Amino acid sequence: MARREIDPAEAFLKRKEKNLNFFKRTQPAIYQIFANMMLSRVELVVTPGATDVDMTVDGKSCYRGLAKEYSVDEAERFLKENPPGKKIQTFAPPWPESYRHPRFATLAVRSLAEKSPINRDNFQGYERGNVFPSVVFLGCGLGYHIEALVEKATIINAIVVEREPEKFAVSLFTVDWEKICSRFQKKGHTLQFAIGSGQDPKSLRNLLSSNLSKNVPFHPFFTTYYNHLADIELARMAIEVSKDIAVMASHWSNYDNELRRLLYTLHNLDEDARYLRNIMQPEHTRPLVVVGSGPSLDGRIEGLKTVRDKVVIVSSGTGLRPLLAAGIRPDFHVELDPDYIVYKFLNDLDKEALREIRLLAVHEVNPLVRELFRETFYFFKTDHNLSALGQVASDAFNHCNPTCTNSALSIAFSLGFRDLYLFGTDYGFRDSEHDHAETSIYGRKAETEFSRVIQERRKQKRRSEFEIPAVDGGTVRTINGYYAAKRAVEVFIQSAQAQSAQLAVSNCSDGAVIEGAGWLSSEEFMAKVAASQVVESSLLEMLLRTLSAPAPGNILKDQVPEIEAELKRRVQEFNKLLREARMGGRKDLCLQANRLRSAVTSLRPPRGQAQPTAIQYYVYQLLGGSILHFIYVGLCHGMACEEQDLVPYLKIWRQGFLDFLVKLPDHFHQVLVQRPSVTDDPWVSAQLIDPEPESSNRALG
Repeated sequence: MARREIDPAEAFLKRKEKNLNFFKRTQPAIYQIFANMMLSRVELVVTPGATDVDMTVDGKSCYRGLAKEYSVDEAERFLKENPPGKKIQTFAPPWPESYRHPRFATLAVRSLAEKSPINRDNFQGYERGNVFPSVVFLGCGLGYHIEALVEKATIINAIVVEREPEKFAVSLFTVDWEKICSRFQKKGHTLQFAIGSGQDPKSLRNLLSSNLSKNVPFHPFFTTYYNHLADIELARMAIEVSKDIAVMASHWSNYDNELRRLLYTLHNLDEDARYLRNIMQPEHTRPLVVVGSGPSLDGRIEGLKTVRDKVVIVSSGTGLRPLLAAGIRPDFHVELDPDYIVYKFLNDLDKEALREIRLLAVHEVNPLVRELFRETFYFFKTDHNLSALGQVASDAFNHCNPTCTNSALSIAFSLGFRDLYLFGTDYGFRDSEHDHAETSIYGRKAETEFSRVIQERRKQKRRSEFEIPAVDGGTVRTINGYYAAKRAVEVFIQSAQAQSAQLAVSNCSDGAVIEGAGWLSSEEFMAKVAASQVVESSLLEMLLRTLSAPAPGNILKDQVPEIEAELKRRVQEFNKLLREARMGGRKDLCLQANRLRSAVTSLRPPRGQAQPTAIQYYVYQLLGGSILHFIYVGLCHGMACEEQDLVPYLKIWRQGFLDFLVKLPDHFHQVLVQRPSVTDDPWVSAQLIDPEPESSNRALG
């Protein structure tokens, strides 16, 4: 009986079916995208009798009928251009001064950076040895180049970026994705897919940023880009995004910071505390002004005074001092930062004036702050897992970070305000010596001894400045923190406008352009508001009282033992991973770092439950950032070491990491479980830049 020849088309169809079944089992999100996708622009071209195939996009050939041959040659060329001895030249490692706070976890990480043989003078790039720590495939095409490269090279962390879903859909016919993925199922290996849905620059940036940022520090510090079919636009955008992601580690939280936030929350939420619920109120057109302390406030504040009785005024952080100096008492004040320095800032103001103001403060604000104000309402943020732990997640506010102005906007929107004005939210400056309002704590007219000390301390800090578009068509200078706050405002406006067509946000600051907030001159602002009715002062008080509820302090306090137990369990998990790992070279380091990185975010639900618990999510927030910092320092300094220095340093790194994990449970117990009252707790009156109180140091021996 003659063997039936397999129809080439049938082979391609079977391969697609096999790939879809694989993704259905392992990555349902990918399966959902491609299970029933209809192709309109991209086509697989199979010519009868030919040994190779092609792909066309809008009728244009991509491979000239030689897709497999072209891709295999391209992979060979990639390997020749990136031999084992070629250093990876990306971004420098974190230096010891990056970890300046003299606190438990920070000091442990700093010590490992200090013990590294790598410093600013001798750093020349990263050695990769015989492995690729991270490869970003820019473009999937028909997948043959990915198939060829993973067969010839050992890749620890890989990301496949394809901005056109139809191209990935066609690859389902051509390569065996299960076989490719199987090479990343070994311990310590990871493969991620980043598949786009839009072709515009904004969509492309979001695709790259949201996916590549999940791989820090493998990306961008150890990334080798594989640019398939020379997609210049995609490569350019990937490099731009990598510059942003490179500073992402500096914004990770850590155990020291999160521990303090939990401690302050437990002190704040006593029997009398109330919190504000995020219950969307009916829309109204009463104008509300959010006031920061940008330099343009100096020239705008007199105009604000003339319409004071027709607007609700919300001061944000350091914006309070200029208002009080101008004789304006805000309707309420917003604080977001938990540090003790906030109490010192406020304590430097007129005490009688503060006692006439209501405070809206994040639940983790320093416990001494509320005693300065007439009344305090706490609020929770959606990005903090304590809201779920306290069973108030549905009441948490979104878009609150990174500054008080962001929080003020979010809360105002929830309270029904749709006519919003931004004062002193410059998010930039024209003169580096004048980057705040003159009467702010950082201004030239803040005439107190405390302000002089703060300004002198600030002058000693180095900061990196860059230019962004200004409202007058020119540019202003800014720094990362200001720029992040501006971008967060723009994201808030975009999100809020999708919820309400009535929302109007006006930029009454003379600094950076804020997308979505049209700029108004002082005269335009006063003319617009002059037509408004006088705002009743009782409006805001009524809203706050209606929407507030007793704070969930007892719920949180009752869960401290469970937090401690979960913390111990996680510490043992990381301890086990570290002790089991081989530390014989660069491949071992990459595998171990990637296993630890994956373990940080891998939360396994308890037996019988479908989702991880609120306790698990909270301990991830409490501990995760510090674990990532240990990985970041060890991986960067280790991969930068010369061969003779590598293994000795890896032993130092592992032992320092283990020492931290051993001491961690006792540290938590001393600070949180055995905490004294607010009045007796030395942690309450210590800034993050101060050494830890002696009690916790003694506990660690």
